[in-house]
Amino acid sequence: MIVEYNGTDFRGWQIQPGKRTIQAVLQDMIEKYTRQNIKLLGSGRTDAGVHATGQVCSFYTDKYFNPAQMNYRLNRMLPDDVAVKKMCSTHYGFNPRRSAVSRTYRYYIAESPSPLYRHLQNQIYRRLDVIALQKMARLFKGYHDFTAFCKKKSLKHNNHCKVYKSRWFRYGGALIYEVTADRFLHHMVRRMVGAMLAVEKSKISLTRLKTFLNNKDNVRFNVPANGLVLTEVKYRREKR
Repeated sequence: MIVEYNGTDFRGWQIQPGKRTIQAVLQDMIEKYTRQNIKLLGSGRTDAGVHATGQVCSFYTDKYFNPAQMNYRLNRMLPDDVAVKKMCSTHYGFNPRRSAVSRTYRYYIAESPSPLYRHLQNQIYRRLDVIALQKMARLFKGYHDFTAFCKKKSLKHNNHCKVYKSRWFRYGGALIYEVTADRFLHHMVRRMVGAMLAVEKSKISLTRLKTFLNNKDNVRFNVPANGLVLTEVKYRREKR
């Protein structure tokens, strides 16, 4: 399944007791449709307030269901802030998280007041120096230890990530940061954006930003979750 959702009124992707989460809402509707207990797996755990246009998830049933028909019925059953964009059958061993080769996030910033998109963009209300930001974004490309950009309680033994794309651009009235990597750590993108904005605003130096990479210091600059969107997850093409 490729799923789109507005994360404003959710406590994130992962099921939490007594909390409204995307995984819980989707799993509940799928179980009602299939009349089976299923385990829904996602490509990644987006935080509270984070959105997605390309979240990938999967589940197993012991009975065949037509994907197109299920897609249609689920969208009739789901609340307005979640939708299934596409469904298909796949092989038994597919895992949306472990089988992924890359993920892409976009962070949206409004440089002037935008009431219509206030829940979908970080409202900054000033013209940012996109040339300076582009220079900073290039620093993140490649294979680095992103320990400094991860929430401390979520740190793992290996915090290295390979960043394939890191760029800023303007589109549709918004300033957008786009980043593609093989994996992402908890709060990583929001702290990357926060650190770049801190340099742009002269709160820290460009040299200081460079020291965060492959460094154990913790980045204390963060940005609101509402501007972040998981846009795409890519997989290797299956051999037939």
